[in-house]
Amino acid sequence: MAQIFIIGIGGTGMRCIESFVHLCAMGMFDNTDVHMLALDTDKDNGNFTRLKNLKEAYIKTKGVNKTHFALADTFFSANLIYYQYSPDYSKESTFDAIYHYGDIKYSSPEQAMIADLLLTNETKNYDLKHGYRAQTHLGSMLMYNSIIDSIKSNDRSDLRKFIQELITASSAGKPRVFILGSIFGGTGASSIPIIPKAIQKAASIISDATDIERNSYFGSTLLTSYFSFPLPNEAEKTAQKVIATSDKFALNSQAAMMFYEADKTVNKTYQRFYMMGTENLDWKPGKIKDKTITGGFDQENESHYIEVLAAFAAYDFFNTDEHKLEELKNSGKPEFLYRTFESNGKIDFSDFVGSERKNELAKKYGLFTAMSFLVLLDYYDFFGQAQRGDLKKVNIGGYEDIDNEEVKNLKAYMSLYHFSFKDGNIKNGWLRQLYSSSGGGDKYLFNPELFSCTTVKQFEKFEFNEVIFQRGSDFELKKFKKSFGIGKNRVYSAFLNEFIKTPESDVTNKCEKLIKRTYDTLANLYKF
Repeated sequence: MAQIFIIGIGGTGMRCIESFVHLCAMGMFDNTDVHMLALDTDKDNGNFTRLKNLKEAYIKTKGVNKTHFALADTFFSANLIYYQYSPDYSKESTFDAIYHYGDIKYSSPEQAMIADLLLTNETKNYDLKHGYRAQTHLGSMLMYNSIIDSIKSNDRSDLRKFIQELITASSAGKPRVFILGSIFGGTGASSIPIIPKAIQKAASIISDATDIERNSYFGSTLLTSYFSFPLPNEAEKTAQKVIATSDKFALNSQAAMMFYEADKTVNKTYQRFYMMGTENLDWKPGKIKDKTITGGFDQENESHYIEVLAAFAAYDFFNTDEHKLEELKNSGKPEFLYRTFESNGKIDFSDFVGSERKNELAKKYGLFTAMSFLVLLDYYDFFGQAQRGDLKKVNIGGYEDIDNEEVKNLKAYMSLYHFSFKDGNIKNGWLRQLYSSSGGGDKYLFNPELFSCTTVKQFEKFEFNEVIFQRGSDFELKKFKKSFGIGKNRVYSAFLNEFIKTPESDVTNKCEKLIKRTYDTLANLYKF
């Protein structure tokens, strides 16, 4: 059983780790326990909240009040163990307050002079609850010390539990830790350089015989600028004191790249960096597009395909041969990797995983998308019908004892993955947001007809049996025929007929058993 550790940091890190969870749901991490730490200063951030809702639906889909296991060749195969940590800035939320700058000016004027040299008055007095706002020199110090202070003061925190699991894993082998975040903003850019050192120090506090840095492999994204948002007006600048502005993202990225290439401590700590970004900053992801949002509930940005590339960077790192990582560790110099897309803007499965694994990704991504229709549309409501016993009339039974909460959370998960309905309108989930970020048309992996529906009726008429994969791709002909006869449910009938012929697995939990059988049925229908 594989065991991996992944950390998402900051707003961008939350969206990258959101994509990683979807890879787990597709079945890209079979037989794997995934220890996932979400780390953000802004615990009320909209993307942080969306991630928490997503992981909650994932975990409950695998079983409510049941022991969870990692599985293979099915959806939701990874066993997800989720942790979160946010520095507590509820009482003291500025640099001046945390470090008692007013007292230090008199008790230790030399230290105050250093602070004055490195930090402006605005930097020392802005509210930290919404993150570090591109003040990486300040953020690195604050994040490092908050992690250490938390370990010293709270022996029941999620952060301590995560590090304890890492200590246990390092005593049995060489665990891998991958960090997802940006290098152009605030929290992620501040934390990526110091996280391995902070983990090492925290682990030594828990167990002084532990050497996490020596016994582990570390990798990270170097995610450069890929979106923009409106510049703040004068009133916003005055109120917020410090605001990160997207017109500086490219410059921030360049400076960060120089740092990562040259810094000896970082080079000795990390074994691989994955460089990625976009050519321009035309994409505007915010749900409020006419003002600057520094954080909180309203900062819920839509997902972008570059975040999926970041999640697959983690996938590559976790699948890299250990001899290669050991060689890099011994060299004291990390490997910098990057991937380019075709000049025509088309994104193919091989762009994420290479040609040797594109069939696996196409299968799992495509079949998971097909299942979303069976789950989300009342037109089908396959899992609801199976749980209620409505399908006994067609010889499908034995699923009536599935916990209703598990079916409910599967639907909640798929709503976040693909789409949901509210007052007759469609709300785009992760998949449709990725399609939008790619520029639409025939650019993102799947047939554009998959994203053309804008009403409930259009979704009900959409025949997912025929139109899933990108036109002109290696998988365009992956489809199945409708059942013979008349009536609007011929696609559903074809699925049910194949489901009846598909044997059950030995999976114990009934909801997971039904998911596994659905996975096998769709694989047979689409001839994977």
